[in-house]
This record gives sequence, structure tokens and C-alpha cells, in this order.
Amino acid sequence: MWLRWSWRDLRQRWVLVLAIALTIALGTGAYAGFTGTADWRTRSYDASYAKLRMHDVRVTLTKGTTAPAGTLRRLVAGIPSAGRVRAVSERLVVPTQVAAAHGGRRILVAGRLVGAAPGTAVDRVHVYAGRQVAADESGRAVAVLERAFARHYDLPSSGTVRISGGTPVHYVGQGSAPDYFSPASDSGIPMIGESGFAVLFVPLATAQRLAGAPGRVDEAVLTLAPGTDPSTVAGQLERALGSGPTPLSGTVTVRADEIGYHALYEDINGDARFFDIIALLLLLGAAFGAFNLTSRVVEAQRREIGIGMALGVPRTRIAARPMLLGVQIALLGVALGLGVGTVVSRAMAGLLTDLLPLPVWNTPFQYRTFLLAALLGFALPLLAVAWPVWRAVRVRPVDAIRVGHLAARGGGLTPLLRRLRVPGRGYRQLPLRNVLRTPRRTALTSLGIGAAVTIMITVFGMLDSFDAMLGASEHEANRGGAGRIVAQLDGYHADDSAQVRAIAAAPGVDRATPLLTVPATARHSEGTVSLIVDLRDLRDLRAGGWRPTLTAGSLARRPGGLVLSEKAAHDLGVRPGDSLLLRHPRRSGQAFTLTDSRVTVAAVHPDPLRTVAYLDRSRAGLFGLAATANAVEVLPAPGTDPARLEQTLFATPGVAGVQTATEGVDALREGVGQLTGILDIAAGVTLALAVLIAFNAASISADERSRENANMFAFGLPVRTVLGMAVAESALLGTLGTAAGIVLGQGIDRWMVRVQLARTMPEIGFDVTLAPGTYLTALLLGIVAVALTPLLTARRLRRMNIPATLRVVE
Repeated sequence: MWLRWSWRDLRQRWVLVLAIALTIALGTGAYAGFTGTADWRTRSYDASYAKLRMHDVRVTLTKGTTAPAGTLRRLVAGIPSAGRVRAVSERLVVPTQVAAAHGGRRILVAGRLVGAAPGTAVDRVHVYAGRQVAADESGRAVAVLERAFARHYDLPSSGTVRISGGTPVHYVGQGSAPDYFSPASDSGIPMIGESGFAVLFVPLATAQRLAGAPGRVDEAVLTLAPGTDPSTVAGQLERALGSGPTPLSGTVTVRADEIGYHALYEDINGDARFFDIIALLLLLGAAFGAFNLTSRVVEAQRREIGIGMALGVPRTRIAARPMLLGVQIALLGVALGLGVGTVVSRAMAGLLTDLLPLPVWNTPFQYRTFLLAALLGFALPLLAVAWPVWRAVRVRPVDAIRVGHLAARGGGLTPLLRRLRVPGRGYRQLPLRNVLRTPRRTALTSLGIGAAVTIMITVFGMLDSFDAMLGASEHEANRGGAGRIVAQLDGYHADDSAQVRAIAAAPGVDRATPLLTVPATARHSEGTVSLIVDLRDLRDLRAGGWRPTLTAGSLARRPGGLVLSEKAAHDLGVRPGDSLLLRHPRRSGQAFTLTDSRVTVAAVHPDPLRTVAYLDRSRAGLFGLAATANAVEVLPAPGTDPARLEQTLFATPGVAGVQTATEGVDALREGVGQLTGILDIAAGVTLALAVLIAFNAASISADERSRENANMFAFGLPVRTVLGMAVAESALLGTLGTAAGIVLGQGIDRWMVRVQLARTMPEIGFDVTLAPGTYLTALLLGIVAVALTPLLTARRLRRMNIPATLRVVE
């Protein structure tokens, strides 16, 4: 009998039961889909790095210097832990510029030639399309093109590109290597993106020929036996570099400190926290919504419960029927949640595999995570049913039979209306009275809507912070000289060298200013920050070049001082006037050695990129590079097309690369844009959850107030008036939920930007920013969409049988 009654209830309320179950499914399924990405990525990264045998330690000579082939291999063989080294591979890594054309589009980006011996046992190249470079092609201009760059520009699996100097290189396949799963430029920014960076994997002999460095290498990568401490080996190699008859200058990097490797694994933790927060908010929003809606469904059956008690039916038997309804909702919610989880998981997996091409991707459905969320999804409807049933069976039958405003004890907060005069007829107060007389129901419904708004504020707020950061960086780069182009030289050259003069004399060049960029590391009591120091004329206004904006400090008071970004100064704990230790290369003859110098912080600039720092050109002697440049800043002449000027400079002898002043910012912007696909999934689930909660609330309200609505119809009120009151009530609930969601979303967004982004991307400075469009979207989602949902019940109201609804069956 109970099953028949339960089946009858399901048939009568199947739309409502399905909608509540789908609310649970959205929360549990999205939770499983979003929280499973961390496990996928960890498994896939580990398997991909293992398959291609990524190095454990890398030795890199100071930029611009090389050594005879075999030198670094002998260096490794001479350390105490040489017996723990499994394999060694020498490489030549050459910065260059890569030009390509496809479909009428001309492409010019920064890039690298990575030369390694064919069949190397360390840092192998995995080919996705085409083929590997054959052993008999060593020395020829044949390469494998990095997969992400090729796919971004929809390049064919084989073709021809040109590198600096206009040299053609034929690529025979598209692939990737462990160093470049996450492409990073020389700026040290891991999110430079595939749109602005290209890598050509070539045989070592080919790289030596193209770079004009026959028999030379500048890197060695090695793998270690299991159980070997990479830091110990790295320390031995650092000591070995500075000793011997011909000391070498360079750095030793362990795998964990590689920019791309660190960025990928660090992103797992940062993204996992971000997705966990979104998933938890979705789950809580669904939980609040399902709990409130299910309990309201049962409360709408108070009259039947009261009649049963009046007829002498045992309370346990009375409670069984609504509890079966809760079981139906719970089971259907879990079943639908499995489907939603599968859809969200596949969508997330598709975005991840498209965003980051790896040799191995493992994306199994996270059943354990789903079961944990499903347990909550199963228990909530039962608890939601048990609470109103327990309340109903504990009162007298006559009290349980009362419905509508008579069932609310004490009238809730409606006494407040005595002090508020609402214009118009009395029924105009009904929406506000309905909200005030049941504070618990109002709070739960508003919190469900508020959770959806909170997620939206958090997601879109982070995107606003990214946009603000990119806008500030672009504004600073364009200030006072839009269209600036920087030509990277193929080495260190005198300011009056033929290479610099050739750039200045190129057609379309209005002004050319020699620059010197040097990597360095700033150290202070509160930390260490890697820098790219840009040496340019900062004090001589007659020089006419671009200068950074100073937000604090002065170069007039501290001439020759270091200009740091606000982010770097904050992380180091310094301000203008303080001194810090700068570890930097210094040229002595043809070699470079690392040395420490005490410098004063003169000022700070507003560029969000932490690595960007400036010194006046007069301090070039600090690096042993007085009157020397490795780049030239060019300002186009009036009427000159910057793109054409880039092509002209690209073909100029001595130029290794050409990029606009904002190219790094543009690539970073595009890299951020790729994340919007994942955020769109969260936004879609958020919108669906908000609409479901609003629809269910409106449907249940229509059921609860069916007698009230029938009375109003009987007294001649038209359907549009009743619908208008329902819209007003939903708008009030939406306003409360939206206000709570905005306040909570602002707090979570501030925490995400100040804490999580600072941990995940410490090299970028973010400000907490919420654009007006984000607030407008929150109002549209939380108030307008929720307010319009009762219009979906218009058909039911028009078809209402007024006499049957008003009939007092008891």
C-alpha cells in the first residue's frame, strides 16, 4: 500500500520531484567533476614525465656563453656522485625568432632552437603528428615543431618556418618535450602561452650550424638513479663549475625548480583549491536548495497528515509516506548526479587535454569523490522530510490541518509590517508578508540563491582581477610610446657596433636606443626574487627613450639605484632607500662569473610582473658590460606599419628576435583566456542551479498557496495580478539572496586573489577588482532571473479548478 501511495505521489509531483533531484544532481555531480581534476593531472603529469625521461638536474651556462662539446659531460663525470648518474645529454639551446605563414596569416613569435643528440636518453621528444627527425638528417635544417604552438595557429603536421636571419627550417612533425609541456619565455613567466612562443627540436649538429657555434654546447641534462638526492648532485655541480683550469659560469637547476615543471604541479594545488571552493559552494547551494524545497513539499502535506492523525492512524505509519517521497528524491538525485558528474567530468577532461597536450592523459571518473558527495545528497532529502514530519506529528491534529498563514507560529516577522505602510490594496502586502512570516524558509531559499551568486562573484571577480592586471601592464608598456618594438641581438655587442647601427638604419625606424637586459636574483631578509634587469637611460631626459612610471621613490635622490616592481618590493620587504643583495653575472674577458653586489632600491614601478626591474645604463659596469647592448628598442617612424617593421628587423643581421613591448602581455592575456572554458562550466552549473532553485521555490509556493490563489481568483483578481505578486515575492527572495551572495562572494574573491593567486602565480601582482559588469550580471542572475521564474507557473494557474481547490475535503 505504501508503495502504491508513494507511486501516486510521484506521478502527481513528478516535475517537482525531478527538479529537486536534479538540484541535488547538479551539486553532487559538479562536485565530483571539479574535484577530480587534481588526481587526473597528477597521474597524467607523472606518467608523461616518466615516459619522456625528464632530467633530474640541468646545468646551464650563463646566457651568451658556450663550451666545447664534451666539457659538461666530463664535468658531470668528475663529481663525487657520478656513479649515481644514469644518463647525460649535452644540448645547445639558442634563442631565436620563428616566422610562419598559414592561410594568409603571417606569424612572428619568440622561440628557441633546442639541439640534442638523436636518440637521446634524457628529455625525449614525443611526436603527436608527423615523424621524428631521422638520424641521417643531423646537420640539416630539419626539426620537430612544438605541438601547442602549431596547433594554436592550425599549422599542418609538416611545413617550413623561418628563424632569425630568414633561414628556412623544414619541420617534419609536431611534438613536445618535458621542458615545454608548459611553454615559458626567457621572461620567466610560465603563462606566456603557445601563441607567443615556439620551440624547434633539432639535432645537436643542426643547432650548432644554425647558431654559428660548431662543436659548442651550453647545457647538460642528466637523470639520476632512484633514491639519489638531486640537491646534493646540484651542489656538487655548482662547485665543479667554478673550479678547474677553466672555470665556467652557469646555474644548476633541479627538476622541482624548473619553471614549467613547477608551474604545472603548483597549478594543481592552486587550481584544486579553486575548484574545491567552487565545487563546495555548488554542493552547499544544492544542499540548501534541496533541503528547503523538500521540506516545503512535505509541509504542503500538513493537512493530509492532520487528517490521518484525526482518523487515528499511527504516527509512524503517517510518517512513512512522506519519508518514501524523500527516498525517491534521494535515489533519483544520486542517479542523475552520476549522469551530471559524467558530463561535467568529460567536459573538464576535454578542456584539460585540449589546453595542455601531454603524451599521456589519465582521466577516470572519480567514483570515490562522487560517493562522498552522493552520501550527502542522499541524506539531505531524508533529513529535509524528517524535520517537518516530526514537527507535524507532534502537534494536535487540528493544528496540523491548518495551512497557509495559520500554520506559521507567531506570524514570523510580519509584526514589522504594522510600522510600514504599503500603498495600494491589501493584497499588495502579501508578497512581503509571505517572506516575513516564514523566516526559516526565506533564509534557506535565499541562501540557496546566494550560493549561486557567490560562485558567480568569485569566478568573475578573479577574471576581473586578471583583466585589471593585464590592462595595467599594457597601459604601462604603451605609455608614452605606443608601437615600441624590441629587437633582441644574437649576443653582447658594443653600443656603436655594426649590428646596432644596422637596426637604427633600417627603413621605418624613427629612433633606436641600445638596451641591456641581464638576469639577476635579489635577496633580502624576507625572501629571494628572480629579476630581469633592464638597463636603460633613466635619468637623461634628452635620450628620449621610454621610462617606467615611478609610484614611490625618486631617481634624482638615488641616482643609479634599482627600480623594482611593487610586487617584488612587497615580497622582499623593502622600500625606496633600503639596500639589498643582488646576485648577478659579471663578464671577465669572454667568461661570466656570478657575483654579489649591494645595491640601493631607488624607486618602485607599477608593472604587475614581479620580474621586471630597471637600472640606469650608467651602472652597466656592475656587470662588466659598460657601453654594451644585447637588445635595441625601436620606435617606428610616423606612418610605419609596426608589423612590417617587425618583418624588416627580423631579416636584419645580428637580430635574434623581435617582439613588441606588449607581446608578453598579449600572450599572457591569451593564456588567461584559455581558462574561461573551465570557468564557463562552473558558470553554466551556477546558472542552472539558480534557475532550478527559483523554479522549485515558485512551484512549491504555488502549491502552498493554491487555496489563497483560488480565493483571489474567486474574488475576481486576474491571473496577471496573482502572477505579479508571485514575481514580487520571488524578487524579494532573489534580492536577499543576491545581497548575501555579493557580500560572501566579495570575501571569497578577496581571499582567492590575495592568498591563492599569490601562491599559484607569485611572479604576478594582482589587485582585488570587481568590474561593474560583474555586479550587473549578479543582479540579473540573482534578482531578474529569479523574479521571472514564477511566470513558468502561469499555465497551471490559468487551468486551476477553483471550486475543487476551495473544497474543504475534510
